[in-house]
Amino acid sequence: MPEAIVYINGGLLPVNEATVSFRDGGFQFGDGLFETIRFQNRKLFSSENHLHRLRNGLEILDLKLDKTNAELTQILNQLIHENQIESGLLRLMITRGEITGTPWNHTGKPGIYISIRPVSPTPKGSVKVVYLDETKYPIIRFNPAIKSMNYIGNMKAKKDAEFLGAYEPIFYNDDGLITECAIRNVFYIKDGVLLTPSLDLGVLPGVMRSTIINIAIGMGIKVDEAYIPFDSINDMDEAFISSTGIGLLPCYWDGWSSEFNLTQNIAKKLTQQINNLCE
Repeated sequence: MPEAIVYINGGLLPVNEATVSFRDGGFQFGDGLFETIRFQNRKLFSSENHLHRLRNGLEILDLKLDKTNAELTQILNQLIHENQIESGLLRLMITRGEITGTPWNHTGKPGIYISIRPVSPTPKGSVKVVYLDETKYPIIRFNPAIKSMNYIGNMKAKKDAEFLGAYEPIFYNDDGLITECAIRNVFYIKDGVLLTPSLDLGVLPGVMRSTIINIAIGMGIKVDEAYIPFDSINDMDEAFISSTGIGLLPCYWDGWSSEFNLTQNIAKKLTQQINNLCE
């Protein structure tokens, strides 16, 4: 495969020529936001929802971006055109930019970085998860929630989960409530009701999470954004995790299993929706 073409601050260039300035606030302080946007058949999936969430985060951080959503979409599509990748992920990063004074009194122009990669192969069947106490990790729960570039605690948990033979960790907080995965959202099904942790727990409102909720409602499934106690997980009938990259994956943990009947029906509807929007 030819070398990927990426976007940095107004220009397209090969990835091996891409550099980040040491004066960039994102590099120095993790001061920035990102969105991972899926494309399939060289067409963007739900990009307007990603950009809407990005704009909300930029407003919270008081980051003044001089590009409209239409201009950002044009750049994303240009990157897809320049790269020979049919289906993949675009990572759009907006940083505080070059620090021209003190970091807290910064008047520089935000940095825009966009990388691209193919979608990783999705595991067949269900994947193993492990439950971790998020108080043991440097997890930052923003309120209101933003997709910050600071994922250090999440990455440490992801590494620990893989060491334990799991595909993904699921966190519970100091109140014993399920929150989210390291880089994904989690859903359960109990007595035909779709349960997912409430956003007021500091859970990131994932774009795929919202898509799945809307699909379930359209299927006539009751959805409850709830407080889910960690000690109730073995009473669940089904469970799955979701993200832009994987879509939906059934999951299990030691001592618990499922036939995933309703999960599979939701997954089929999700696949149909992605395919229809990206035809």
